[in-house]
Amino acid sequence: MSAGFTRMILIAPLLAAALGGCVVGREVEKTTPSPVVMAPATPVPAPPVVSTDRVVHPDGRWQLYGDGRGIPYYWVWIPNGSTVTASPTPPSRPEVAVVPQADRAYTFPEGRWQLYGDGRTSPYFWVWIPRGSAPPLPPLPPQTG
Repeated sequence: MSAGFTRMILIAPLLAAALGGCVVGREVEKTTPSPVVMAPATPVPAPPVVSTDRVVHPDGRWQLYGDGRGIPYYWVWIPNGSTVTASPTPPSRPEVAVVPQADRAYTFPEGRWQLYGDGRTSPYFWVWIPRGSAPPLPPLPPQTG
């Protein structure tokens, strides 16, 4: 068999299938489009707004005041039926308690707990010092900026 004949045997069915659709009569089915019915969108209920500056109870509410920068945050109890016309004055800042020297060390047979810090410029913290070892140097105060 020659190469041209082989090519024709392979191409002829493909060509007949491709062109066969052109020879057959074309039927068009006529349909009328159905009407488009659109239901109104159901409104999605918005989630309830939860206020983060109040906690409501049956007999009143706790209300948060202050901005956390110039005025510290503080909570105020407001009974039901009361109205607040102005922000209540913030509570006074607590006094820093100074731990007396007598309460800065607790001794045990195995060693002692030693309190470091002054509660103002550096926080209080306890250090365990085993018996027979030298106490460590206190840490450097925290640096700002």
